[in-house]
Amino acid sequence: MGTCTGMASERIRWPAVVGRAREIVESYEGGVTLRQVMYRLVSEGALPHTAPMYRRLSAQLAKARREGRFPDLIDTVREVHVPPAWTGADAFVAEMPSWFRLDRTEG
Repeated sequence: MGTCTGMASERIRWPAVVGRAREIVESYEGGVTLRQVMYRLVSEGALPHTAPMYRRLSAQLAKARREGRFPDLIDTVREVHVPPAWTGADAFVAEMPSWFRLDRTEG
């Protein structure tokens, strides 16, 4: 399979792939991630599903964005994770019952 992937990557027509990726991004309201674009392209047969191809797609789309030829993607890696916080112990205790779940995998 390694040889086939290498051959497939040599035949990729990047202008067409970037154009299709743009169409995919523009079809979503509220944005889309690189991973979503990759999965759509893989499902359409435009790209093989490999880590190196994901990195090449990322590089191609980043280049197109820098050149103003591609819309921004959602960057989930750079989002700041804020742990939950409460105004006081009473607010925390009031919310706790909604977290309770039975472990349905036991037994």
